[in-house]
Amino acid sequence: MDTTVDKVLRKRGITINADASVKDAIKLMTRKNADYLIVVSNGRVVGIVTANDIVRAIGKAGSLNVSVAQCCSYNQLVTVKLSDSIYRAAMLMSEYGVKQLLVVDNDGNPCGVLTTDDVICEDRLISRMAELAIPKPSEEYYGAD
Repeated sequence: MDTTVDKVLRKRGITINADASVKDAIKLMTRKNADYLIVVSNGRVVGIVTANDIVRAIGKAGSLNVSVAQCCSYNQLVTVKLSDSIYRAAMLMSEYGVKQLLVVDNDGNPCGVLTTDDVICEDRLISRMAELAIPKPSEEYYGAD
């Protein structure tokens, strides 16, 4: 599993200001076909908001006018670098019990979000490639009569 995060990151990050409303977040997620947004405040990343976070916030507040800051995940913001291995990313997800990691470049700028689906798809691809590389035994090889 020497594949790095930058090789499997399928979607680049879309940012939204922490002061924006959930209604604005829904519009942006719909327009960009996104499952999550990177939440920023004063130029710094402060969290990630997912579609599930938004549904919970609407259910709790009963309104679309709640700010994104009120429903994003602050305490579970775990980062991984573009140059880190998928193995490291999987270990961080397991260690912190999270389904997504904020991906940053060497300067700490957000590049996107790596999800468990990204890691699983990469693992399946590697497994499939390994299967294809192993020659199947043939009757001719074994000298069958």
